[in-house]
Amino acid sequence: MEHSILALDVSGTPRKWINAETAVCYHAKELVVWSLGDPIVLYRGGYNTRGERSIVTSPSIIAVRGKDFIPAKFAKVALTNRALFARDRGLCAYCGKHYDSVKLSRDHIVPVSRGGVNKWTNVVTACKKCNTVKNDQTLDECNMHLLYVPYEPNHYENLILQNRRILADQMEYLMAGVPKHSRILKDHPLLNA
Repeated sequence: MEHSILALDVSGTPRKWINAETAVCYHAKELVVWSLGDPIVLYRGGYNTRGERSIVTSPSIIAVRGKDFIPAKFAKVALTNRALFARDRGLCAYCGKHYDSVKLSRDHIVPVSRGGVNKWTNVVTACKKCNTVKNDQTLDECNMHLLYVPYEPNHYENLILQNRRILADQMEYLMAGVPKHSRILKDHPLLNA
């Protein structure tokens, strides 16, 4: 199984995970501005008229120029259930139990019907049972308490949450941009050794 390559914009902000074929295309089109890490991809192409074979290699981290990689000042992480459940590690904010994603739901701490908004700091992961009990009530009304504080993950953390097979140099690069309040830091093996 091959590893994904971390694609950055020219300013060094991580943008997305790409596969080896996409990385090779960026190299072939001369869109890679700079790179870090050891080569993890080696593609052999055809032969030229002098009998020389083309070879394209790609390291684990590449900075790419182009319209999809315009530096973003405020890269916002889209609020999806998948990203929310990853941020909260599959842990129900009310009962504290871990669940598979099919048994989880998004709960608005301040219900939308009460003026709550659908944003990172107002949503938590809840098991379906706890979400049903809470229903359309405030925490005081249902006498429930949060076990953790919701926060908005940054783009670096989101990329860590998206990929289960991150190489050491990629993790080091991404961890440099993860804020101190992240729950990723709590479980990071390099920081808790």
